[in-house]
Amino acid sequence: MSRSVFNTLRPVLGQKTYITPFALSLRHSSSSSSPLSAPNEPTSFRTQPSHSAPTGPLPLTWPNYLSLRRQRRLWSTLTSVPTTFLGLFLGGGYFASLEADPSQLIFGIEPMFVYGGATLGCMALGYLIGPSVGATLFSLTHPSIARGNPAPLEVMDREFYHRIRKNRADPRFQSVQNIVPDFYGEKIVSLSTYRRWLRDQAVYKRKAMHGVPSEEL
Repeated sequence: MSRSVFNTLRPVLGQKTYITPFALSLRHSSSSSSPLSAPNEPTSFRTQPSHSAPTGPLPLTWPNYLSLRRQRRLWSTLTSVPTTFLGLFLGGGYFASLEADPSQLIFGIEPMFVYGGATLGCMALGYLIGPSVGATLFSLTHPSIARGNPAPLEVMDREFYHRIRKNRADPRFQSVQNIVPDFYGEKIVSLSTYRRWLRDQAVYKRKAMHGVPSEEL
């Protein structure tokens, strides 16, 4: 009896099982909807940093800023004096200690003249470094306006130079008799000097556009 049952079940056991594409698609869809597999986040939903920040009120008033700007320029001018002499003394002391042989030329020039020119170069270098040293000292003594991201003084500098670029005259029309007055606004130290600067720019524009000689204005 067992042999007859085995013979009856042999075709069923020997038959291979085939999985149709439809069953594969169902299995794939069921596995993809599993809570263990997190869906990918759409690209449009990703947060991107914004580069445009709203412009708020200025951190300083214009009279206060112009006064601080004048002080900073004064610091830069005053520190140029000691740095110039420091460069002269250091350069002169170093090159004076070198032995100069008149028979050995340096680039076809006597060593005395080369050392003298190098000493003057050290003095010029000290003069150029002076404004940077003065600006650094001014920032250290005024940390409330010189520090931050961005610093209040830096914000005012940008706004000031933006107004200068916007209101100054076009230098393409300048000539020997009609030179652009204070192109970078370095003489502006107060609101009154700023108004005078605006009037000078307007006079220059009239002379440049109409060709009026400077003697007639």
